[in-house]
Parts: sequence; C-alpha cells; structure tokens
Amino acid sequence: MPPTTAQRRILELAQSFRTAAVAIAFAELDIGTQLAAGPLPTERLAAAVGADPLALARFLRAAAALDLVVETAAGWQLTPLAAETLVPESPHSLARFLANQAAFYRRWGLLTEAVRTGRAPEASRREEDRADWVRRFTLMLYEVARMTSDDIAAALLPLLRDLPHPRVLDLGGGHGEYAMALARAHPTLEAAVFDRPPVVAVTQELIASQGLSDRVRTLAGDFFVDPLGAGYQLVLLFGVLNGMDEEGALRLLRRVRDALAPGGWLAIRATPPDATPQARLQHALHDLQMLLATERGRNPTADELAAWLSSVGFSTLEWRTVDDATALLLAQR
Repeated sequence: MPPTTAQRRILELAQSFRTAAVAIAFAELDIGTQLAAGPLPTERLAAAVGADPLALARFLRAAAALDLVVETAAGWQLTPLAAETLVPESPHSLARFLANQAAFYRRWGLLTEAVRTGRAPEASRREEDRADWVRRFTLMLYEVARMTSDDIAAALLPLLRDLPHPRVLDLGGGHGEYAMALARAHPTLEAAVFDRPPVVAVTQELIASQGLSDRVRTLAGDFFVDPLGAGYQLVLLFGVLNGMDEEGALRLLRRVRDALAPGGWLAIRATPPDATPQARLQHALHDLQMLLATERGRNPTADELAAWLSSVGFSTLEWRTVDDATALLLAQR
C-alpha cells in the first residue's frame, strides 16, 4: 500500500531532524574551516577534525547528499552553499549558530519529559555549565542578528531621524548588533548595551571589531537591580521578556518606562496578531524552547504584551513589520 499524503507529511517532519543533525555535526566538527583553503582527502580531514576516518567518510557522503561537499580527485571540497554559510570567517556565516544548535537539539529530545513535568529538565541545561558557553552562545546570536539588524534599524530610524543626538539603550542586548546597526544608520546616535558581565566582555570585542567603540558602549550588571541610565529616546527589548514570568516582565517594563525620556519609545520584537502561519509556528516552537530552557519563561502573546505595556503606563501601541518573519511592537512613554 503506498503512503498517504498525511503519512508523507509526518515522515518529512521526522526526517528533518536527521538532516538537521548532519548540518549541526558538520559545524561542530568545524569541517568548513578545514576545507576553506581547498580540498582534503578523508584521512587528512579526519586527522584535522579528530574523527574516525571510516565514520567520517560515511558522514561526508551524507553531507554530499545535502549539497555541503563534493568529492573530487583531490579530496572533499566545500560546495558554494557551505563555503558561504559554514566557514566561520565568511560574512554570511552560520557556522557558530549551527555548532551551538547541538545543545538545543539535545534539549528537544527531552521535550516529552518537560511536557509531563511542566519544568525544564535538569539535563537540558548542563551545557550551560561549560566555561565557554556564554561566549559561544553570544556569538551564535550575533550571527543570526546580522541577517535582520539593518532592516530592523531601518524600521526604527523614523522614530529618531529628527533628533540631533538620539540615545538608545539595548537592554539585555548581548552581542549588541541591533544597537550597532542603529549607530551605522544614524551618524550621531549613541547607544548603550546592557547585559551581564560575562556577556559584555564578548560584546566589547564585537563593538571594537566594527569600529564603533566611540558611540556604542556597554553597561554590565543586573537589569533588575543596577542603574539603567535615563533620558533614552529608544529602548530595545528583544527576547528578554521571554525568559521571565509576568511578575518579572512587569517589573522590568516599569524600569524601562522610567529610563525613557518623555515621548521616548520602547521596541519589542514579537509576533503580531495577524502573523503568517509560519511566524505563528515559530512563535509556538520558541515558546516550547522556553519550557525546555527556563524555569518560568514563555513566549508572551501579542495580547499579553499589549496588556502589560498598558498596565505600566505605555501608550500609542503600534506594530511595525520588518519582514515576513520579523515584527516590532512599539510603545511610547
């Protein structure tokens, strides 16, 4: 009996986990770096990445089927797809993103336990105990942010265009790419990126690499306790509210309101009420990721965000679409 359309769809969903595992392992093994200078035979590549030659050959055949490598007379060679996206030095690299997805991939294997208990499995967070976790995680998010940061800056620039020296706070901004994109778009804008001390150490490196240290600074501390500064015309709050419950979210939003100048704007990256089916799927999956990774975090809905913002004194709520997958909820003090 041939498979039905429904059966094919479910098999495709299950198969996607296998292909994702190949791409993730390709990045974890750092094959892109080893082949960036040219092709290598299996034995030399295995020695370079610390792999068993026979197992690596089997793996590379699967990678070839995914258009990541091709086998030539001189050895395995990167395809244009892999050369652009899986070599860390490429301007369009997603290598660090994929390498770090290994930890999250393993967490998703514990989803059944999380749904049954309603709590993040302890095993799912052990990766965060690694000494290099913060750095790797921050660089991963930076790679992803670079794909949309200039478009997000363009969407926010009309709020600041008529101000001679706008001041921006990127709260929980991690890598700082969104603040840097605004600085690139507005020549007199000054921004502060606030995050925990271990994160800020990485942020400072990224800011220096873009030559923006004179206009984008960092603030290190606990944003529930330490001063945020005041008089900002724009505060970015991207992804921060997802990691806390309603009580924590309201507490933080009050602090953000107080940090804004009168008439200043808060921008939250969120899923709008009229989101596309694909955007709604991503919202739901990210909500499950919060279940797997945090004690109380979840992905708030558009209605919840609007209610929270109104309750702490924000007005003039509006949505601004960046692209099919990205929207900003704007609220004015």
